[in-house]
Amino acid sequence: MCPLWKSESHVNKPHGWSLSQRELDRVRNRYFDSLIECIVCGHKFSLQQGVKEAFSSDIPSVIHDFQFNTHESGESEVTVGQLKIIQFSEPFEDTPEVYLTPHEKPVAAVSGHITKAQFSIFSCNSGTEGETRKITWTAYGNRGYAAIPIWRKLLSSSKGHQLRKDFRSELVDLESAFEVFVGEFLGKNFQNKLKDDTVSWILKLGIEEELKIGFIELRSEPLSKLEPDAYVRWQKSVKELRDSVVHRGASVIDEQARDARKSLFELMTRIDSTTIDFFGIQLEKIRLDHPNVTFGTAVIKGTNAKN
Repeated sequence: MCPLWKSESHVNKPHGWSLSQRELDRVRNRYFDSLIECIVCGHKFSLQQGVKEAFSSDIPSVIHDFQFNTHESGESEVTVGQLKIIQFSEPFEDTPEVYLTPHEKPVAAVSGHITKAQFSIFSCNSGTEGETRKITWTAYGNRGYAAIPIWRKLLSSSKGHQLRKDFRSELVDLESAFEVFVGEFLGKNFQNKLKDDTVSWILKLGIEEELKIGFIELRSEPLSKLEPDAYVRWQKSVKELRDSVVHRGASVIDEQARDARKSLFELMTRIDSTTIDFFGIQLEKIRLDHPNVTFGTAVIKGTNAKN
């Protein structure tokens, strides 16, 4: 998602997309270099910046892409009044969420009997029985679920809360995800470096002590010294706000939740740049040299009608 997506140059134009295979090959693991050029305004930004913008977004379709790890879509011609069965390219590991968008001529269509392998489309519209309509469908779900880290699953859970605008629960899941992430990161990097008893003692500390003592052991300085700006933003926007929710029942508005998402993503990717790989979306087909998906916002302007 272009960091300048709110600028005038993006009005009624795309401001986000999934990278083509050629772009993925070019960027590789250079997560923080400004190698991506916006397809609309030409602004150059890094993969980390682009994914951070998308992760903090309130666009429902983008939220789904972070709630699940697989996005499959297609187009089908349906006969009004008849049932149409759609098979997925391969089964999901859990029942996916399916959304339908009719083309041009209006038709009432709903998805039903959704399973891991297929779903049905039933369409109806007064006076049009037997006519054909084109419908685009999109399914969001998970594949390879067992390989997803627990912290990433907690972030998926936070996206469900975000969709429901339950920002208090979202904050709890965001901070829980971060604490699990830090525990996994330190545990993995302490292997064969410290005694098991020492590792267990560090991982039983509170999160701020873990970020202090754990990173002194690992990188000779506490995280607050290594990444001071990102650390302070996480501490204020995520940790302290989450604590006030849990202990004092504080409310959370959408702007605070958005800041928390950005702060969390920033610190996690600063701790371990490869974290960004776990935010990738599996698509049925990845094009070689063109964006796969575009999304944006439109500003509709109208005039008062006169009788």
